[in-house]
Amino acid sequence: MNISQLFVKPIDRPINGVIKADQMDAASVWQELEEYVVTKQISEYLRKFFDAYLAAMDRPHDAAITDRMGVWVSGFFGSGKSHFIKILSYLLENIEASNPETDEKRRAAQFFDHQKIKDAMLLADVQRAVSGTADVILFNIDAKADSKTDRDAILQVFLRVFNEKLGYSGDAPHIADMERHLVSKGALDTFKAAFAQSNGSTWEKERDAVDFLRDDIVVALAQALKMSPDSAGKWFDSARDDYRINIEGFAKVVNDYLHQARQPQSDFLVDEVGQFIGANSQHAQPANHY
Repeated sequence: MNISQLFVKPIDRPINGVIKADQMDAASVWQELEEYVVTKQISEYLRKFFDAYLAAMDRPHDAAITDRMGVWVSGFFGSGKSHFIKILSYLLENIEASNPETDEKRRAAQFFDHQKIKDAMLLADVQRAVSGTADVILFNIDAKADSKTDRDAILQVFLRVFNEKLGYSGDAPHIADMERHLVSKGALDTFKAAFAQSNGSTWEKERDAVDFLRDDIVVALAQALKMSPDSAGKWFDSARDDYRINIEGFAKVVNDYLHQARQPQSDFLVDEVGQFIGANSQHAQPANHY
């Protein structure tokens, strides 16, 4: 008998040595969910996490609970922190995974049955937590940050990934704010159509170069919001310099979205926060806040 025949899985299959937050191809997602082993210690960590998560779900207006909603995952290098939070992201969104070899489809929660999680009460809590809907935003903060030195660096990263999740501009927050305003007025589609007619290309393809597209944007804004070209031009010229946001303002942006979309919650899962903060005391407060 060949040694490889003793194993259920092919021993020569590719296995990721490092779990990456942004590696979301079908094969990686399926393998990470199917082969994740819930040890006794992992089971205890899942219990702590879902106890906190469900408490906030059950008592969303209790400040004593929601003010302590942030969870910090700590451990030594290589201890599995990134893998753990990525599995949590799959579960909280209950994503549909697809086996690229067989085309079998399975929800994330279906991978966690009595064989993976022996504790029946924990399994029931996991299933209850994923029974609703949630926007889950998983990202590596180092990969998304423009700078580590700015006082509001962490806030800007959270704003960027939230805007990208909703399909708005990630690179230009003032443009994302414009898109958000157009949505609130029911005018975003009109704006995109007017921009495409003026520019010859789509808004999504060109918006990263907004500084060079003033005329097209002014024309589209004027049509979409029924304002004069002069007023639209003044807004565009001052938007970047006038745009400001703080933590409270960002919380309001998220809260307004949740109310408008009738979405229960948005979950931010952030990898490499400790490394990003390092010894920078300016970053410590916002990071713990989230």
